[in-house]
Order: sequence, then C-alpha cells, then structure tokens
Amino acid sequence: MSGIESLIPILAVAGFWAAIIMWVYMFFSSRHRERMALIDNRLDARIFSQEANRENSLKIGIVAIMAGLGVFIAYLLDKSGLPGVVAYFTVILLFSGAGLVGFYYLIKGKDGNKEEEI
Repeated sequence: MSGIESLIPILAVAGFWAAIIMWVYMFFSSRHRERMALIDNRLDARIFSQEANRENSLKIGIVAIMAGLGVFIAYLLDKSGLPGVVAYFTVILLFSGAGLVGFYYLIKGKDGNKEEEI
C-alpha cells in the first residue's frame, strides 16, 4: 500500500469509533431531553418502569429464538439444494418477523386481560 491507500484502514477505524461515540452521545442526550420534558410537563415517567424493560427483554428473546430456528431451517434448506443466500436471508427474516408478530399478539392479549379486570 502506498500513499492514499494507507489511509483507508485508518479512516475506517476512526469512522467506526466516531460512529459509536456519536451514537452513545445521542442516546444519552435524547434520554436526558425526554426526562426533562416529562418534568417540565409534570407527567408521570411510567415509560421508564421495569414492566417496559421486561416486555422489551421478552421481545428480544422471542426474536432471537425465532432467528436461531430460522438459521437451523435455512441450514437444512441449504443442504437440500436451495441456494444458501436465498435460504438464509428469507428464512431468517420470515422467522424473525413471525417472532415479532407472535410477541404483538402475546402483549395484545395481556393488555386485553388488564382492561377486563378494571
């Protein structure tokens, strides 16, 4: 490598770390602004409760399990003759989407039970 070609790895690493630092900064500054807006408007901060965190963990878990199942099915399809790229992309996306839809109906049913109790 000579000249300008030697800058490519340096810029790639610098750009990667700059993106991570920018993401962290934006995350914390937007969270601070949201909380300050809630305080200014005298609203309740229920969005930061543990219940929301548990639901998010459940969603991530369901999607991860379904994506893992999709990888396994895609592997079986790849071994049976379907082209690997097609098998992996389509099956992983289908199973991950099915996991999100399943989570939606699970939470919808849970919210419906809360309304009936009230």
